[in-house]
Amino acid sequence: MRWLESAPERYDAGMRWITLGCSAQVQAAAAEAAAPTAGLAVLEIGCGTGALTERLLQRGARVTAVDQSAAMLEQARSRLAGVACDALRWSEHTAAEIDSLPEAAFDAVVASFALSEMSPSERRYVLAQTRGRLRVGGRLVVGDEVVPGHLLQRLVFSGLRIPQAAVAWLVAGSVSKPIPDLAAEVGEAGLVVRSERRWLGGSLALVVGERRA
Repeated sequence: MRWLESAPERYDAGMRWITLGCSAQVQAAAAEAAAPTAGLAVLEIGCGTGALTERLLQRGARVTAVDQSAAMLEQARSRLAGVACDALRWSEHTAAEIDSLPEAAFDAVVASFALSEMSPSERRYVLAQTRGRLRVGGRLVVGDEVVPGHLLQRLVFSGLRIPQAAVAWLVAGSVSKPIPDLAAEVGEAGLVVRSERRWLGGSLALVVGERRA
């Protein structure tokens, strides 16, 4: 494991450095959008060290947290060791394996900095499966790296991308690929896009989609 992965606080600090502090803002907004009221059932894809999981639980959500990394899940469990077991369920699976979860079982599905680790075909499959896990009226909340919409922003982003990618490799052992149009991909999965927010010169986005039928 990379040295930043040896403790949750190091990993999270690294992510904050890569995003110039905006990752915490994205996760706070994601938690608010996914769990606007207490008692909702939320599926979290790619929970990592549990930073967003913790925010969801603080808002009174009942969370099923999925991650493919046993080491990350162990860190998340340690972070949230005091949480009542009836409010939180851990699941060691890839995002593609959420098709094994019950259909229409969740009020919200949330993913934070997870989809950009996937290929376009993987994202299409996972997004389609999230729609099936949502109840009618449920929300998909996705925060991730995206390609900025304006030319000047794209030029600035390109200059920042090389050092960010180098640090990302140290933090997570991989380099993500910014998503060209996250809102469009959410819409193509059969969800109605309700909102999109941007941070860091348009290079981070939070998209909220709703299952209408």
